[in-house]
Amino acid sequence: MRAAISLLVLLFSMCGAQTQSTQTEVQTESQSTGAAAEVSTQLDVSAELKELRDMVVELRVALRYTQDDLKVLEAENNEQDTKLIVMSERLVASETKVGVLERVTAAQEAELTAVKTRLAASEAEVMNLRKENAALETRLAATETDVEDLKMDSAAHEKELAALKTRLAASETGIDDLKVENAAQEAELTAVKTRLAATETEVDNLEKITEKSKVAFSVGLTDSGYIESGNTDLNLVFSKVITNVGQAYSSTTGFFTAPVRGVYYFRFTVRDNLDSRHMEIQMFKNGQQLILLWDTDTDGQSTYLSSGLTLQLEVGDVVNMRLPVGHRLYDNTNNHCTFSGFLLFPL
Repeated sequence: MRAAISLLVLLFSMCGAQTQSTQTEVQTESQSTGAAAEVSTQLDVSAELKELRDMVVELRVALRYTQDDLKVLEAENNEQDTKLIVMSERLVASETKVGVLERVTAAQEAELTAVKTRLAASEAEVMNLRKENAALETRLAATETDVEDLKMDSAAHEKELAALKTRLAASETGIDDLKVENAAQEAELTAVKTRLAATETEVDNLEKITEKSKVAFSVGLTDSGYIESGNTDLNLVFSKVITNVGQAYSSTTGFFTAPVRGVYYFRFTVRDNLDSRHMEIQMFKNGQQLILLWDTDTDGQSTYLSSGLTLQLEVGDVVNMRLPVGHRLYDNTNNHCTFSGFLLFPL
């Protein structure tokens, strides 16, 4: 409305200014051209005035339309004022909301800054993770290659394992057979061990027997000259030991004691200067007489008696020589009287 009024005022002002300008020009031209041009000028002014009147009429018509429009505009302006009030209220509310939104935006900006910082850190971490991922992918590729190699190795191992299982089954069968055979061998070995123990015992005994089988002796009677029996038989003790292997003969008692069961050979020789007497000698086994020899002197010379026997003796059997009652023997360092014996073989 105000804009329309301003427009009308401006139009009237322009019309007035144009009229004054035209009159001024007419007067100036009249003064300069003189009276000759006065008539022509008046005609031009009349035409211009007519045009101005026409314009004024048009302006009045336009003014009427403008006033109508002005009323419409006033009504519209009132409506717009009402709307403006509503809009002002809405604007105030909007400004309030804007304040709230600005605070929210400030908080969001702060949060956004923090988020950007975290995003930058996350991006850096993502870069690191990408690098690690690249390294892991490289390692994964190597691992996959290793896995393929391991698969091939595993397949080879499975084949080898199958072969080993087959061999193991065969070995187990062989082991069972060997166990049976081993049981038989163990039984046989036990029997062999028993036999070996018996053999070892027998060998030990044989060794002992062999050691004891080394039996041989030769002894002389005395160096003192005559030995007489007197009123009782005299057990002859041949005290001069020449040989006594196995120590079976005792030079203290005159007895030979058999150390092992076997066959022995014994021999003796005795001498006496008879001087018109006769000489006797005896051999005993376990107190039993085996030999009795005698010789009668006829020429007063020295006489020798000699003999021998092969005897089977048990362990502990004894053999000895005796001089019967009333007889004598003669011996000296020349060993005229000797007694000998040795083991032929053990039994």
